[in-house]
Amino acid sequence: MSESYVKYRIKFRNKGTQRAFILKAQKILGLTGVKLAKKLNISQRTLTDWTREKITISQVSAQTISKLINVPIPKNHTVIDWRTHFQKAGKIGGKNKFLKYGSVGGNEKYRKEKWEEWWEEIGQYKKPAKGFLTLAKIKIPRKSKLLAEFIGILLGDGNISAYHVGIALSSEEKNYIKYVSSVIQKLFGVSPKIFKHKSANAVSIIVNRKLLVDFCQKFGFEMGNKVMHQVDMPEWIKTNKVFSRECIRGLIDTNGCFFTHSYIVRGKKYSYLKIAFTSASRPLLSSFAKTLINSGFNVRISKNQKDVRIDDTRFVNKYIKEIGSHNEKHLQKIRKWKVALNGKAAVC
Repeated sequence: MSESYVKYRIKFRNKGTQRAFILKAQKILGLTGVKLAKKLNISQRTLTDWTREKITISQVSAQTISKLINVPIPKNHTVIDWRTHFQKAGKIGGKNKFLKYGSVGGNEKYRKEKWEEWWEEIGQYKKPAKGFLTLAKIKIPRKSKLLAEFIGILLGDGNISAYHVGIALSSEEKNYIKYVSSVIQKLFGVSPKIFKHKSANAVSIIVNRKLLVDFCQKFGFEMGNKVMHQVDMPEWIKTNKVFSRECIRGLIDTNGCFFTHSYIVRGKKYSYLKIAFTSASRPLLSSFAKTLINSGFNVRISKNQKDVRIDDTRFVNKYIKEIGSHNEKHLQKIRKWKVALNGKAAVC
């Protein structure tokens, strides 16, 4: 859900407390503002405004930070119901305007006359705009490999609010941005909007469709922070070997990485390609690992219980051959590694 409309917010009594809390989290986690914002499922602009104490931090994000760094939220604060705050502010503004001008909405007689003129000349003959008073339609897809991959993409880097579904990607992943947009078009018959973040090297692929939000919620997605909700793969994917592999690809292409582990023995350099998937959602991480194990892979779960890795070269090759990737940044690393295996180049 958009942070501007999160219901509960925290207001610290002492100036500088909110800023210190956020900066402490960045230092403990060793994260830049961009990466911390991504973990909190918010824009970098929102995090910057919180750090500058331009606006109050949302309660859900403060709780997430507290859990991530294992440090309690600073005391001497109050929790504000933001919607109630806006309602009170609106009533005060309306009352003051009424006392000053004798009405809330300006010249009511003039406004009514103009509306009646518009209705007589234009309004009664004008067809309602698409989406006005009716929900803009989408195509409802059947369960398929492509839908399973989309679910994986959404679980990896997606979010939903009351009226839109969004997927955040690096702006450098140009080919993958086009691919994800084409997947949305094929599945739902909707062309998404792509917004470049001014303060971050990222883009958001946005679909403003309430029906798409409803569709995603039927599969178990909840509005807001995915980590707080501890999201997981839908059952229809987990119980189907073909669908689960497609979902795995979507997860790796968004929240996974291919990396090389190199070391030198007796002056000779050895490099091995490995695969890692990271998530703070325990159910999703567990389902990810079980899916690969059931497909004949050997995997390793890291000590911090946030990473699943494929270390053995045999199973890295198996992943590339049987599941593969649609993300060019992964494909480039795979190609570079294959060239290095033939002794033509070094892996970096």
